[in-house]
Amino acid sequence: MSKKSHRKFTAAEKYQILQEGESGSLTISEACRRHGISAVTYYSWRDKARQAALEGLQNNHRGRKSNKSRHELELEEENKRLKHTIVELSQENVSLKKKNLG
Repeated sequence: MSKKSHRKFTAAEKYQILQEGESGSLTISEACRRHGISAVTYYSWRDKARQAALEGLQNNHRGRKSNKSRHELELEEENKRLKHTIVELSQENVSLKKKNLG
């Protein structure tokens, strides 16, 4: 029995395979066979690429392009909240120290 090994493709390789399938010089099934992937994999990559393209072309609320993922934006927001909390606690700490000294 032989085990099938799964090859990892880079984003550039995936894009090239998608371009081959869309170019018309090969059918999608031929491009899949040539690169040893299933049609399901091809169509999954194509759907992800189209979704990423749509997200990349959307304008955010400020009208500027944002390359940040949702996760990065959530982390930035959490960072702001934590910094605000640190400032509040520091001010409270200074206030308590002044009360104890005076």
